[in-house]
Amino acid sequence: MKNVILLDLDGVLIITPPWKPDEIHADGYSDFNRIAVKNLNSLLNRTAVEIWLSSSRRMGKSVAEFNTIFRNRGIEQEIKGFIPSGTLSQNRLVEVDAFLNHEPIRNFLIIDDDNSLQDLTPTRKNNWIKTDSLLGFTDEKLLAAIEIVKNWKS
Repeated sequence: MKNVILLDLDGVLIITPPWKPDEIHADGYSDFNRIAVKNLNSLLNRTAVEIWLSSSRRMGKSVAEFNTIFRNRGIEQEIKGFIPSGTLSQNRLVEVDAFLNHEPIRNFLIIDDDNSLQDLTPTRKNNWIKTDSLLGFTDEKLLAAIEIVKNWKS
């Protein structure tokens, strides 16, 4: 059994307003907000977890490519994989539920701005950090995530 973070990109690490083009990093991919990166690294340093990318952007790149992108932006841990894409035509709620129903997970944290997650079951919703799409993974959201992680069962 494993500890997992389901991580979105847009509205979490990439906080470009929808009416503006993304700022592009030197490697040609969208830049990540430096405060959100700092906060994610702070969270990752507190517990052993696997990062699974839930972002719709997962469809355009491989895990290896995303690990290079993460490394280029100073994220200190590689991602393990993508939540399955077989449900991509569905909303994020369906994707997340399908992943959680089929993986051997001890503890999980969802960091995402997707409103469809409002309909998670209460138990799952308690493990969701809903970010503001224009602010991302802020200091306040980091503190809320730390509270969840502190209560994980060993």
